[in-house]
Amino acid sequence: MQSASQPENRNSQSPEVKSASDEVGILLAELSQRNTKDVMGHEALRVLRLLWPSVFRVSSPRPLKIGIDKDIAATGKIPQEFIKIGLRCYTRLDQYLESTRVGRARIGLDGKGHGKVRLDEAVNADLMLYDRYLRKNPPRAFVGQLRLATETEKNQPTY
Repeated sequence: MQSASQPENRNSQSPEVKSASDEVGILLAELSQRNTKDVMGHEALRVLRLLWPSVFRVSSPRPLKIGIDKDIAATGKIPQEFIKIGLRCYTRLDQYLESTRVGRARIGLDGKGHGKVRLDEAVNADLMLYDRYLRKNPPRAFVGQLRLATETEKNQPTY
């Protein structure tokens, strides 16, 4: 039995391509049957990752070209609603935001550079990361701060 499966693995290049496109078709059929509000971001992102695996790398993301949504829509492979959901999920990943640094090259669907990250874009990414950090780790009030706050409330005149 093992020898029978080995020849299939040697010629696995074309079946993998067919299986990826088949998987995309199946996913799109499943997602199209649901309301767009019920489509999860990771599901739409999976479609993008299957079609362009070198561009949408979750483990080591690179900043995307400005207007890549129009390029994806021009291919006609994915409905516009799923493009929006998938890109929102991808560009809000912590790893993606951390990769958005000033001067870093942006990539398009072809994998080539298309512009660079500007300062304001990098600052916005840092602010989003900092906001998430503060939500997970709220600032703590120390006993001295609480005592000072209660003492100032006592000394406030009441009207």
